[in-house]
Amino acid sequence: MGKLLALKQLYGDWDISFDNLYRFKAQVESCCPGSIVQIDHHTINGKIRFRRIFVAMKPCIEGFLSGCRPYLAIDSTFLTGRFKGQLASATAVDGHNWMYPVSFGVFDSETNENWIWFMQLLRQAIGTPNGLAICTDAGQAVMTGVKEVFPEPEHGECMFHLVTNFKKKFHGKVFDDHLWAAAYSWNPYLFDKHWVAMETTKPAATAYIRKWHNRLWSRSQFSTTCKVDYVTNNLAESFNNWIKHHKSLNLDDLFDMARQLIMILWNRRRKVAKELDGLILPHIIKKLNAMTTALGGSGFRFVVNLQEGTCSCRQWQVSGHPCKHALAFITSLSNAHIRHYVDLYFSVDKYRAAYAQLIPAMPDKTQWPKSNHGFFMHPPLLKATAGRRKTERYKGCGEKKRKSGQHLCPICKEYGHHWHKCKKGNPEDIAAMMAVREPPKKRTKTTKTAELSIVPCEDGVPTRMCFPPRFVILHLCS
Repeated sequence: MGKLLALKQLYGDWDISFDNLYRFKAQVESCCPGSIVQIDHHTINGKIRFRRIFVAMKPCIEGFLSGCRPYLAIDSTFLTGRFKGQLASATAVDGHNWMYPVSFGVFDSETNENWIWFMQLLRQAIGTPNGLAICTDAGQAVMTGVKEVFPEPEHGECMFHLVTNFKKKFHGKVFDDHLWAAAYSWNPYLFDKHWVAMETTKPAATAYIRKWHNRLWSRSQFSTTCKVDYVTNNLAESFNNWIKHHKSLNLDDLFDMARQLIMILWNRRRKVAKELDGLILPHIIKKLNAMTTALGGSGFRFVVNLQEGTCSCRQWQVSGHPCKHALAFITSLSNAHIRHYVDLYFSVDKYRAAYAQLIPAMPDKTQWPKSNHGFFMHPPLLKATAGRRKTERYKGCGEKKRKSGQHLCPICKEYGHHWHKCKKGNPEDIAAMMAVREPPKKRTKTTKTAELSIVPCEDGVPTRMCFPPRFVILHLCS
């Protein structure tokens, strides 16, 4: 009660904060025309209650379309305040490979309906840019939302989540050596080599990947249009980490804080853009110049075409800047400059266009205009949860976990064992304890299979990944 009173004095009344979202919507639409703030509600027992909200600022939309590569990382993170909802986000990447927030929203849980609603509003905001690629984790609901609303663009799957699910079923050195290598392979031939090594050792493992992980996860099959070569969804994780210290705020304060963070970010990067000159961003040229000093053979021969801007290794086409084979050719010519062979997505002009529009400042919420939505929106009904509220996410099976403290025996007051297994205590005390309470029962281990969190491959639906057929595997083995 005291904590709730303190939070109310600091951040305002929690019940009113949800109805206050309409005032936030009115303020944003007034000072930043063209922005999208969509609030959804439903009626429960005669009361109109909050359901979900979507926010996309006009400068973020225009900057993404004019200055960023057509790539979006989609993910959600749990809120840590009184409302245990999900904060969803769509994050892009600029020419500096810096995180670029495009839109975000809140809903109660990760369901197909909520993700489809979020994706529909995202499509309303950005449309379907040419070469658009979308990357998600292996969650069933978010993958369904992308499939329903964005069926045409590429749909990539985070390699980290793939490996996490894969290791629950299969282990071995062959997978340590070849699974990640297959994901990082630029060329289909090299991908096939790594795939064959796993196929010949453990056919059941590759059959599992064919069935359950059919979204794009290897660079060898990435499009050459969006110029993004990420195999993980770390871009979305960067947004989640960026906002994590504010996830306990009331929603009106949370969205206002997110707007302030974006405004500060835009201002800082606009200052960087003013100091830049030339055709291509300096850090790209610096990186490529460093690569020219460490050129070496790989045992394979690749064909470079400077006029078409291609290399048979495919790294140049996928990443947007020359690979080491192209750099070896370019630096051997006297009249060639590296900057002329880098894609314009990494140009100074594109970077400036991404941050050209201003994120307007807004007064505090006490000065936001009144909304005439005609009703009072009550907070959502909270689900009762046992135990202390969690503020940190659950660790995955492959992540390091802190060791828990040892158990204190109430009989002998020593650590490391339970009272019913105590060997140093008084037998009479153990018998007395046994008369009062029974020994703890052994828990039966239940193992959840990875299939529960993966979208199954429906019959008749072509898979996104293309795997080598059996006759190719036999040929490569021979």
